[in-house]
Amino acid sequence: MRPYILTIVCCLLSIVGSPSSAQTPASDALKAQADTLRAQFRRYFVNNQANEAYATLQELIRVEQQAKNVEREAAARWNVIALLNNAARYDSLLHETDIQMAWFKEHGMWDRFYQTWQRKCSANHDLGRMQSALREARNMQNDAQRRNNNTGRAMAYKQMGVVYYDIRQLEAATTAFEHSVRLLVEEKDSTGMLSGVYEGLCQTLDRRGMFQQELTYSEAWASHLSVLVGIHGTNNVSPTFVSCYLARTAAYIGLKEFNEAHAALREAERYQHLGESKLTLYYVYEAHCRLALAQGHISEAIAYSDSTLMLGIEVDDKIKELRAEALMKAGRGVEAANIYRSLYIHKDTTYTRDMRTQLDELNTLFQVDEMEREQQASRTRALFIIGGLIIGGLLAFHVYRRIEDKKLKRLNEQLRKASEQAQESSRMKSEFIKNISHEIRTPLNILSGFSQVITSPNLDIDEKELHDMRKRINENTERITGLVNKMLELSDANSQTILMREDKVNAVETAAQASIDAHMDEQQHISFNIDVSPEAKGRQLLTNRKQLTRALKLLLDNAIKFTKQGEINVRLYADEEKNVFKYVVEDTGIGIPPAEAEHIFEEFVQLDEYIDGTGIGLTVARSIARRLGGDIVLDIHYKQGARFVLTLPLTSE
Repeated sequence: MRPYILTIVCCLLSIVGSPSSAQTPASDALKAQADTLRAQFRRYFVNNQANEAYATLQELIRVEQQAKNVEREAAARWNVIALLNNAARYDSLLHETDIQMAWFKEHGMWDRFYQTWQRKCSANHDLGRMQSALREARNMQNDAQRRNNNTGRAMAYKQMGVVYYDIRQLEAATTAFEHSVRLLVEEKDSTGMLSGVYEGLCQTLDRRGMFQQELTYSEAWASHLSVLVGIHGTNNVSPTFVSCYLARTAAYIGLKEFNEAHAALREAERYQHLGESKLTLYYVYEAHCRLALAQGHISEAIAYSDSTLMLGIEVDDKIKELRAEALMKAGRGVEAANIYRSLYIHKDTTYTRDMRTQLDELNTLFQVDEMEREQQASRTRALFIIGGLIIGGLLAFHVYRRIEDKKLKRLNEQLRKASEQAQESSRMKSEFIKNISHEIRTPLNILSGFSQVITSPNLDIDEKELHDMRKRINENTERITGLVNKMLELSDANSQTILMREDKVNAVETAAQASIDAHMDEQQHISFNIDVSPEAKGRQLLTNRKQLTRALKLLLDNAIKFTKQGEINVRLYADEEKNVFKYVVEDTGIGIPPAEAEHIFEEFVQLDEYIDGTGIGLTVARSIARRLGGDIVLDIHYKQGARFVLTLPLTSE
């Protein structure tokens, strides 16, 4: 989502405080010092001197504390948050939000408290931590609901809208933004928050092609800004007027009302000249490029894209996408190809259709439809009914109250665990769907971009470039095939079909082949060894060669993933007494807590969400072993890393 121009307005508006009444010589001196610091901060902020601005704010907070001016101190503290957000220093912002939230909470400044919390959500979002951002937003919404604070609820909905927009859940984003607008209109917001929500809503409607609705909301936005001008002055509100009229421009372009689009863009330029900000000028040039392209003025579109490059700032990829499109229409295929290669550009309509298809297919594959949800709800209701009967029994049999009370506690604990497991299963499935969809999206974007270039009737490209494109198309086609195979593996893991065991294989050769398939010889940071016990040498097994090798490879893949540096060993044993053959795969990696010994074999489970993977490897491996008549377990007594034991029925020669 486009960075909010509104950030500038919020920061500048918040520096206005209420004057104190009676003044003393000491307070006069502190006030003069604070005024000087505020003026310095304005200069540093406008000139993007973040370090100097931050140091000035810290000094201003100290002075306002001495002056005991809580309102002005609150404004300075909020400016710290706005400054770090505007400078994109998100790690620092996450640390600072906790400090300032505690201060605002202590002083009962709930609007500022929730605004700061929203910035914490936003920082997680900007760092790519979408799940954390949504979790923080929901926590904020619940907290604001308990306090009956509409501003907090509105900020929570706003942040949900931002996250939903970026993961292309545009209908959900629209709903969230509209909830936020309604709450802030009811509160008669005059701080600038409502303006930021209007901006997010207009961008979302523009992305959905709902241009008439975008125009309607931009009109309401302009009316709101006119009220803000009367409160805060034109100069403070002018950057947001730029954003508003750019939204109107986009809506008119979508409606193909180009005269009105030019008029709206002229208004945006007029307000841009009042602020003279590079950021607002960047977006004005971008709108000019989009309008020129829509009217077929290709040279003009390219010239405006050049103008954005000359500003020396890079905000988003949209201007590059527009430039690539213009270059293609101008017959400059090689230049367009270079941009496509770096951006993996794709058409919004194609992406939306393909993503929806993928999600629908995956929902069917992993059985997360409404029928399953209703069945789960029915089971939960049944458990609660049983709990109610037990409670009735406790009332009827007072003599056994303590015993029955203990039973009730155990049942409630089971219900809680069952509920948590159901929620966790749903979360993991959703995460898997998101990950697979993201993985499919990248190669699809590449194929889409290069296909447009290769099929262009005006293609002017040398053989070397063409060969490179073909190579990349082949690579990404294979990548998609690999992802589909992963999903088929999961479907196969859920099968109860017994695997045919008609291959007589050498146990040692099978382990060696699995190590080759897992590319163990390429793991420079890992020492690998196959250790064969005397009774296992030359042992023949009656099994399924392909599936046994596959299960061993999956265990090795898992060991490689969690062993950054160290050893991986495969040990082979034959236990005549128990009539089993054992493949033991052990590593010196990060290990697995004993409490997770069974949990890790469940679908989609990843104990470390920061390590790549889909969470199905161990599920598939155990499924294969069991369908071969054996099993896979985690040795919880092994402490140097992780040790998995694959057992199979022992068949003598």
